[in-house]
Amino acid sequence: MKEIICTSQAELDAVAVDFDGRVIIKFGAPYNRAVVNRRFKYPVEARGNSSVVARDNSSVVARDNSSVVAWDNSSVVAWDNSSVEAWDNSSVVARDNSSVEA
Repeated sequence: MKEIICTSQAELDAVAVDFDGRVIIKFGAPYNRAVVNRRFKYPVEARGNSSVVARDNSSVVARDNSSVVAWDNSSVVAWDNSSVEAWDNSSVVARDNSSVEA
């Protein structure tokens, strides 16, 4: 499967919504999070120590030590030591040592 690794918001925003591959986020900090506000063909993956806000109908997989704040109708699957804060109608599946605040 093809992959695109995004290290900035501009790179993420430039990915076509119909991209036939995995979009990987490796940027964002708790006070300057990456913003995912659309659904791609496959869930976006937050890796490393990235920090992400998932909005609208987006779908994110959090891995490693990443953190996600989920809003609206977004969905998140959390793995490893990732953390998720869920709001509105968002849904979360937590695995391994991940933590969720709903």
